Amino acid sequence: MFRTCIRVLSVGFALVFAPSTLWAQIAPPLGTAAAFAALGNSGIVGSTGLGTAVAGEVGSFPTPSVTNFPPSRTVPPFTVRRTGDAVVQQARTDAIASYVALFNQGGAVIADNLSTVGILLPGVYALGAADLPNGATLTLNDATGVGIFIFNVASSLTMNTNSVVAGTANPCNIYWRVGTSATLDGVTMLGTVIADASITLGPGNLVGRALAGTGPTGAVTMPVGGNTIGGCSVVGAGVPTLSEWAMIALSLLLAAAGAMAMRSRSSRNRPQAGF
Repeated sequence: MFRTCIRVLSVGFALVFAPSTLWAQIAPPLGTAAAFAALGNSGIVGSTGLGTAVAGEVGSFPTPSVTNFPPSRTVPPFTVRRTGDAVVQQARTDAIASYVALFNQGGAVIADNLSTVGILLPGVYALGAADLPNGATLTLNDATGVGIFIFNVASSLTMNTNSVVAGTANPCNIYWRVGTSATLDGVTMLGTVIADASITLGPGNLVGRALAGTGPTGAVTMPVGGNTIGGCSVVGAGVPTLSEWAMIALSLLLAAAGAMAMRSRSSRNRPQAGF
């Protein structure tokens, strides 16, 4: 029985603490931040004029300033959280955890000029100052629909005028960790952008999330209206991620092993019939 317990525990630890190469790229633990399409540290500045339609929660902490909403607006059932409430605070904590989780995955080094890297498949990629030139296209393809793309950008991310991120990849499975600030002036950007500093959105659409200010400061700014942000936000976010499920599974395995050990000890100590 003791050997059985050891085998159970060994399998559990192997599943939870296996090297990242076994799991390959792992989506970050967004938690409550998964509900947000625009999350800031030092504020959210919406666009004027036609405004920006945001399909996700909007909020900022520790500076809860949210301006130009309206004319910018959230798409129901999502709301603008103007007070930096507990939900926003937890979302920022979860965004910071996601930033660290992405950073720790490293990545294969690719060129900073994203127009030169060709078609990319699911994986983890590392680069210095990411730049997509005017009119250029970055193509991200995934035949399965479940592949994860992670871009670890050491400093800034810049999408220039008329640039496009396109392809068959699921936008909600694309993650950009940005070491400083992101400027998204292209036509279409795909993925969740988690920046240590600020995120500035241009005239195009962001299919994903803008999570700014995982560092000391950083705002989400939308200077041009008539565009959209969101499409990946989850109502009632906070369901355990893969890594969290793994820890839950390990806890259950430990409990099962303990129960088996106690049962074995009890049977050994029980008086035998006829003595």
